Amino acid sequence: MGEAQAIAVSRVWIALVSLVVAVLTMTACTHNSTLARRGDGEQVIYRLSEAQAFTMVLDAYAEVLPKQSLYDVTGVRRGYESTWRFGLDSYSQKTLIIPAVGTDARGHEVQGYWFDVSGGGTAIFSGSAKNRGLFRRLQEALDATGTAVVITNLREGRYETDGRGYRAAGRDASAIASPGSRTPRGSVADQLRELKTMHDQGLISDQEYEAKRCQILDRM
Repeated sequence: MGEAQAIAVSRVWIALVSLVVAVLTMTACTHNSTLARRGDGEQVIYRLSEAQAFTMVLDAYAEVLPKQSLYDVTGVRRGYESTWRFGLDSYSQKTLIIPAVGTDARGHEVQGYWFDVSGGGTAIFSGSAKNRGLFRRLQEALDATGTAVVITNLREGRYETDGRGYRAAGRDASAIASPGSRTPRGSVADQLRELKTMHDQGLISDQEYEAKRCQILDRM
């Protein structure tokens, strides 16, 4: 092989190595929000209590990322964050639970929450798939509540508590969501108390409160 050919081959190998390094170090980001726009200035929030909002996110993490340590996102906006690892690569999974106030179609002020799921890292395929799965699971749970309301004039709301009752503190998501780690929910008394709290906080109307209360009592 001549000197010119050797130099050409060397350059090809250098280019291939550079390409491999670029691929291996490449990062990707994902971002999804439940604040889906329905029209000109219209957005969606969910009329949930703070307890419901945080619990639904914990349940989503427990299902999609059960073995990942979950950490608290604190500050003006709260939520949770974990890291998915695949070999030497990793991918962050952050979910913000954001209180909001808006105006519904009847001109009434409504309060609720919306959710922002984002992530990024080098585990491009497996990590971003987990991120999309987390958002999809959360969206399905939200849709099942039937509490979505289309609003305009979106404003930042306030959290109901200081958030200590929902701290993850680095524990596994599955441990936080396990029946033994939270106050058991689901009894008739618990459902009625939660329903009354939602009504007292203006999250549901008088008619919605009475209809749901009768529904719960009918199942006794």
